[in-house]
Amino acid sequence: MAEDPEMPLTHVQWVLAHVRLTTTQIYTTPSADEVIASALAHHARQARRRAEPQPAPLALGYNPDSLNTLFGGPPA
Repeated sequence: MAEDPEMPLTHVQWVLAHVRLTTTQIYTTPSADEVIASALAHHARQARRRAEPQPAPLALGYNPDSLNTLFGGPPA
C-alpha cells in the first residue's frame, strides 16, 4: 500500500493503526535505484505536460458539463 502512488501515506497510517506517521515511514525507505527511477519518471511526466497543448479556457456562460457531454470530454 505504501508504494501505491494513488494511496496517501496517511491512509496507510490509518490502516496500520499507527499513531505517528513516522512509524509508518519506517516501511517506506526506498533504494537509490527506486529514487532515481521515480525522479526520472517525474521529469518525463513534467516534460510531457509541458509539450501538450493547453485547452483554451471556456467562454463565459457555457456550462462545462454540457460541453463535455456534447464533445465527449471528461466528466466534470
